[in-house]
Order: sequence, then structure tokens, then C-alpha cells
Amino acid sequence: MIKIYFDWNVLSQMKNGNHPYIKEIIQNNDKYLIPFSTSHINDITSNIDDSSRQQQLINTDLEFISKITKEYCLFNNGKGIVLDIFPPRELYNQNLDSKDQFKDFSIEGLLRNFEEDDEIKGLVEPLFNSLMSIPLEESFKQAFDNPESAQIMEQMFPGLKENPTMEGFFQSFNNINRELNHEEGYKQLRKTVQSGMGINRDQIFNTQNPFEYIKTFYDKLGVTSNFAKLDSSYAPKWFNDITEQYLQLDLHGYQEDKVSVKRNRKETFRNTTDDAFHAAFASTCNIYVINDKRAYKKTKQVYENLNINTWVFLPQEFLDFHGKYLKNDNPILDLKLMQHIMESENFYDYENENGVYRTFYFPYFLFGFFNKMICYYSNEDAKENSTFLSQDKPTNWFLLTKEVELLVKRLLGYFGSDTNLEGELKQNEFDSEDWSGRRWNFETLTLRLICKNGFVQLYWDN
Repeated sequence: MIKIYFDWNVLSQMKNGNHPYIKEIIQNNDKYLIPFSTSHINDITSNIDDSSRQQQLINTDLEFISKITKEYCLFNNGKGIVLDIFPPRELYNQNLDSKDQFKDFSIEGLLRNFEEDDEIKGLVEPLFNSLMSIPLEESFKQAFDNPESAQIMEQMFPGLKENPTMEGFFQSFNNINRELNHEEGYKQLRKTVQSGMGINRDQIFNTQNPFEYIKTFYDKLGVTSNFAKLDSSYAPKWFNDITEQYLQLDLHGYQEDKVSVKRNRKETFRNTTDDAFHAAFASTCNIYVINDKRAYKKTKQVYENLNINTWVFLPQEFLDFHGKYLKNDNPILDLKLMQHIMESENFYDYENENGVYRTFYFPYFLFGFFNKMICYYSNEDAKENSTFLSQDKPTNWFLLTKEVELLVKRLLGYFGSDTNLEGELKQNEFDSEDWSGRRWNFETLTLRLICKNGFVQLYWDN
């Protein structure tokens, strides 16, 4: 299956009648897997109110996501990012229940979350009370007195100078959280960072190499450019790396987002954060389709910098790509494409003492699954030569049993019953590490579909 991740703008517009050709392509087509993520639900709940009109819109949004994605969801289960069935409505209700749970990050606000449980409150209240009076380090206080840093410290930690304790720190953090995610505070923070670094926003906004551009300013100061380094153990490193680099670009001015709070629409740091999460989630898929040109450019820069193996397309770019490479459903054409690819000059050779491995990468998905071919040529025995199809997988990839099930069904339709008459994939049969698969014997050719070391491969043995 070809995994395609759509940002919420594209899905929302599709629901409202736009992008009809894309909708026609992906709807009820088992060749494509269209996952949603927790960030899609965050997009829906970002400007929620209690009006019946908006509740009706949210209901239709959730129904549309459920229909398009067949409820395949990318989410963090506390141990890592997983892809599994998770109804959008259920995830939305969870978001709604926890929306105000930690809205107040002051010590008093955090303590209020335990008011309904006397036993837990009795345990945490003394800890919180003792925490409140702990003074901050002296160097932190001195930064407020230093004329060169005082202004930045006041902007970064409002109110902390008057109460330089852990109580003041939590209250300041609460103010920052409110200003960033509910007001226009991110606009001032971004301005402070750029002016403090000496960055010209007009120059960086469209620069060709934003990471190199940012690095030159940090090099002048003799400090690392990992300004927004995330070391959370809650998400895997790859997820944090993509999120961090996306936020770095926006914070320093490259294709920076608009920040505006109006009556019916908020564009705050929360929106930028969710866009960064979208970029991270999309790295598990073959294709990411996005309609926000600023987010599109930031994502492409991050993917290039981190060598992420996911195509990033605007809607029209995706349609063009689909027309050239994805729309084929003819097995005869797949076989012709395979022969054409083998005769091309677009390959990479790797040689060892036994022979040569010739690898072909291509934008087609042969039999709806394979986009890489490897030919092995032995130095000694021509009978040991072999060819097999494999996957050039997305960088942060998942393999679902459903994909293998559909592949087996597709190959049975193409080549007829397998030699051992095992037929379609049986429940609990597939092992994602090593699987003996299926075999087709012909007069001069044997096909072997196997899974080896986590790679599903189709061998062509002459």
C-alpha cells in the first residue's frame, strides 16, 4: 500500500468540495492508506466554542476523517509513535476532556487538578508548598540585573524578577504558555530572538539554505544553533528532531507563520507546533500532501536536512505525480516497467568479494507495493544471480499486516494459485521479521514472496 498523509487544510477543503480529483483518487481505493493523526484532531479543536453551528461542523469533520482514513491513526501511545485503528470521535472526546486539565501551569493551578482526590492531594500538596519557596540560582537573578540581558529576560520570563523563586518560575511559565498558545506572545518572542541574533527577517524568509544561514549567526556568538532542542523521552528521537528543526526555522524567520488572534480565529504558536507535528507524523508515509506554502517550504527544508525519505507535494504536484507514476493498475504494465527499469542506467552498484549488487530506485509502486529492485551478479557462478523487488521505505516507516494481505491477494490475482495452494493470507500468519510467504513455480521462473529481516521481498529465480 502507498501511504499518503494529508494536512488538515487539504482534507477540510476536500470535504467542502475542493480537490475533487484527489478525493476521487483516494476514496475507496485499497491501494492507498490515508492515516490521520492526533494533530488533525488538535486542528479541529484549536478554535472550538459552544455554538451549535460549530458543533455541527466538527461532527461532519470527524465523520469525513473517519470515512477517508478508515480510522487508521498515527498517535503517541506513551512508548512511541504507532499506527493503529483509533476512531476520530473517541480521540476528539479525549482532547475535549483534557482541554482544560492543565491550562493553568502555576503551582496553584496544577494543585487544583488534584482537588477531587483527597488522597493524592494530601501527598502532592506538601511537595508543592515546599517547592514554592525554593529560590532560583543566583546567576539567573543576575541576568535580570545585567543591562545587556535584562530586557530579553523580562520578555522571556515575565514577572519572574519580582518573585525569583520556583513559585515565580511556574507562574512565569504559565504566563508564557498563555501568551504563546492563546495570545500573540509568539510574535514578540520571535522578534526578540531574531533581533537578539541580528537576523534580518527579510533576508532569511526566502533564503535557499536557512539552516546554514541560521548557523552563521550562532557561530558568531560561539554557541550551538540547537536553540529549540527537544530531549523529551515521551516521543522518539526522530519525532523530536523533525519538530525541533521545523520550529527552529519558523522561530528564526524562515517562512515564518502569521500570528494573529481574532474573534473567530486564532493563529498562535500552537498552530505552528501542530504543523511541526504534522511534518513529523508524515515522515512515516511515502507522500505528504500539504496546502500551506509556508509549511510546505519549511517541511521540505527539514526533510532535506534530515534525509527524510518522504515526498512533499502541493495538491497539484500530487495530481501530476499520480498521473505519471501511481495510477497504473495493470499487472502487464508492471512487468513491462520492471523490464524497462532493469535496462535503464539509473542504478547504484555495490561490490563485495562475492559479486555486485545493482540497486534501482523508481517512483512507481509495482504491484502496488514495491519501489526498489536489486539485481545480484555473482563473480563466480552465473546460476547464483538473482533479482528481487523490495521497498525503499519511508524513513520512519510502519508495515501493517493489512498491506501484506492485500499484496498476497493482488499477486494471486496476477499469477494464479500459488504452488502450495496456501491462498490468501491467513489470520496471525504473517511474521514481520521472517515469513516464508508464497511461491509460484513456472516453466522457467519461480517467484518467491517472503519477509526477511523485516523486508517484504519478491524474488524472481530463473
